Amino acid sequence: MFLLNKERMLMKRSLVSAGTLLLTISLLLGCGKTKEKEMGEKELLRVNDASISVEEFHQLSEGQSLEGKMRLLNEKGLRDFLENYVVTRELLYQEAKKKGFEKNPDIRMKMENFKRMVLIDALMEEMLKGKTEVSESEAQQYYKENQDRFTEPLEIKIRHIFVTSEPALKEVLARLSRKEDFAKLASIYNVDKSKEDGGSIGWIKRGQLAPSFAQFEEAAFSLKNRQEISEVVQTGLGYHLIQLDDKRGTAIRPYDKVKEGIRFFLQTKKRQDTYLQYVRDLKSKAKIVVNEKVWAEEEKKGLKPTEEKPKEEKPKDESAKKETK
Repeated sequence: MFLLNKERMLMKRSLVSAGTLLLTISLLLGCGKTKEKEMGEKELLRVNDASISVEEFHQLSEGQSLEGKMRLLNEKGLRDFLENYVVTRELLYQEAKKKGFEKNPDIRMKMENFKRMVLIDALMEEMLKGKTEVSESEAQQYYKENQDRFTEPLEIKIRHIFVTSEPALKEVLARLSRKEDFAKLASIYNVDKSKEDGGSIGWIKRGQLAPSFAQFEEAAFSLKNRQEISEVVQTGLGYHLIQLDDKRGTAIRPYDKVKEGIRFFLQTKKRQDTYLQYVRDLKSKAKIVVNEKVWAEEEKKGLKPTEEKPKEEKPKDESAKKETK
């Protein structure tokens, strides 16, 4: 948090120096061009006949990622952004217009779709504002009412296949897909001592493994059925596949360990519920008419690829006919 605040302070300071720098840039760009029309007070840049204002420049710089904004904290970075991004962007845009791309029907459709999506995103942002917050009491209530979702084995007995290269991993996955024995493959491929015991790690509890193996632990405890195998888990050491051998006892995960997940789940649910209700309300007030005749034709077109089958060669004899049926 301290670093983020520090970065914000640096950015605020850069805006002060940026104002001075932008004035300098304006003066430099204006030098030696007395024959051209004098640039306006808010005009920062002119590329051929197109004018770019200080406000437009600020919008473009504000739209950059955090990493990009950090590059604008000094005079050189700001000038590079002006010449290598703003100017280049405008030149390419002008060239695209010269070639008539904006008149292309497909491109016009894409532009219209993009415009719609931007407007829809703005509408959703406004509509959802303040409606997806999850209070501490809501999160705690969900935790109490859904204890079964946070109940898991107290201990699990697992084994793993542990390799350090992608080629070895691909071999293992291919052999597992052919239903080869997990323990046998572990004894062949593992690069640690568990190789001697078919990849067995034994019994483990939550929090027993090092923090760097948090993802490994999460994958292991997410396995529900004996002999179930996890997806590939990558750690700093290599690639792991985990198999659940056994489980015993039950334990409820503490609220503090799951509250962030609950909050995220409830926020997503509120967002979805609010959106669906909003759309239902809009539909109830709108007049929507479907041209069923045209739609029937479209349905037929849509079904053709799946209905039409490739032509097959005629069988030479009766036995061949039976095989093709």
